[in-house]
Amino acid sequence: MKKIIIIGVAAVVILGLGGGAAFYFLGGSKDEAMVEGEAATGEGSGEVKPVELDPPIYHALNPDFVIAFQNPKNVRFVKASIEVMVRDDNVIDDLKLHMPAVRDAVIMLFSTKTEDDLIMQEGKEKFRAEILKVIRDTLESLTGAPGVEAVYFSNFVMQ
Repeated sequence: MKKIIIIGVAAVVILGLGGGAAFYFLGGSKDEAMVEGEAATGEGSGEVKPVELDPPIYHALNPDFVIAFQNPKNVRFVKASIEVMVRDDNVIDDLKLHMPAVRDAVIMLFSTKTEDDLIMQEGKEKFRAEILKVIRDTLESLTGAPGVEAVYFSNFVMQ
């Protein structure tokens, strides 16, 4: 009977030490929890809370872009429907106001591409990034703010 009591006490001590070690290494202390609580409420030296973004707004650059490739052997065309994503209605107003300049910049970029540049997915993804840069640069030069966060092809046909 004495052995059972000693084994039971030893087991309780070992479990207590294991739990204490786990709390120390994983749980932290009350002071640390207090600092985290202050950070969550914005008090103290705390961490920066993530900024909540406005919902996305999508706007089509109508009409679709129809461009002929410069190929002397045969005439090839690409037709693309392009939409932009913004988070501010004012950017949509800026896009509408400066649509001729934005469309011109995109058409000029299209004219630098060949059929081989756009046939594969990687080429389309690279081109989409280039369109985003051109639109952002155009809007920034005209309004002082780039505004557009993303560009999407909602239709892309080559023939």
